[in-house]
Amino acid sequence: MKAICIFLLALSGAFAQTTPNDLNERGLQAVDRRAYDEAEALFLEAIQQWHAQGKGYDLHAAIVQSNLAQVYAALGDRKRCVAVMEEALAVYRRTIGLKDLRTLTVQNLMGGVYMMLGNHRRAAELFEEALPVERELFPQDQELARTLSGLAALAMQEDRAEAGAPLAEEALALTLKASGEDSVDAALDYANVAEAHRVLGHPERAAPLFRKARMIYEKRLGPEHARVASILTQEGLMALGEGKLGTAEETLTRALAIVEKSCPKCSYERIAASNDLALLRIRQGKLDDADRLLTEVLAMQERADGLPPAEIATTLNSLAVVRQKERRYADAERLKRRAALITTSFR
Repeated sequence: MKAICIFLLALSGAFAQTTPNDLNERGLQAVDRRAYDEAEALFLEAIQQWHAQGKGYDLHAAIVQSNLAQVYAALGDRKRCVAVMEEALAVYRRTIGLKDLRTLTVQNLMGGVYMMLGNHRRAAELFEEALPVERELFPQDQELARTLSGLAALAMQEDRAEAGAPLAEEALALTLKASGEDSVDAALDYANVAEAHRVLGHPERAAPLFRKARMIYEKRLGPEHARVASILTQEGLMALGEGKLGTAEETLTRALAIVEKSCPKCSYERIAASNDLALLRIRQGKLDDADRLLTEVLAMQERADGLPPAEIATTLNSLAVVRQKERRYADAERLKRRAALITTSFR
């Protein structure tokens, strides 16, 4: 943050005659250009100016905080994102209430970020609180689709794909009406429905939906975006399951390269891509590479807050398999014991 503070000081003179609304608008324009450092500085200055005008402007500041939080999300700094967004949400609830569409929008954004952080409990709280309000007051709105999509994704991450599939289908149908076939929301919902089909054992239905989601993301967000990488990771995993090792390698390698370049702090996407690439390396007999990748995955998981312990146990067991194949038997046993302890402790 030191560089950001210096940047703010350098800009302070230019901002002196600028209104907070102007600063917010310039921040949004910077976001569109993906000039995130510039956007952060503009939003921070706008928030400071709104706060200086007194409590009557708390909602104005909270709106800008919501925009700032999305900058942090785009940079992969999700802990910071939810901290800022929680503060904004408290103001939304106090000033405009739980049933305002703007409040629901922030709740859904927060739910998605908490889910990526592995905090499923908090994500579920936010989605479940929003759902009845949206069904009653906004039954055709995109926010209802986003809530359903979030609940569907949670269900699939928790091995409840049969419960998640109808929610994902309902979300997609709503999104196509509310936002259209070519929207970013549609891409997300196509991917959710595809994941339900994949988990339920219907890869032939999943593949074209993943492909459709990826093409929309590439068109709307660009081919080097982290969301493109997420879809590539799922497509690579499917290719691996079908024994198409060449396709899996090309796809998973590209996915990991995109994340490392475009969003190095996006730990969830890096974990997924690295883990699946490690599974491929095991199949290929490239144990050194598999060991390196799984060791990196384990380190990222251990740094993450709120990650389900079962995911760490799975990585430990995968790494134990590699160490066993490498004839590092003592290491393998240690890793298996640690995985068993985690599994037992959190049952």
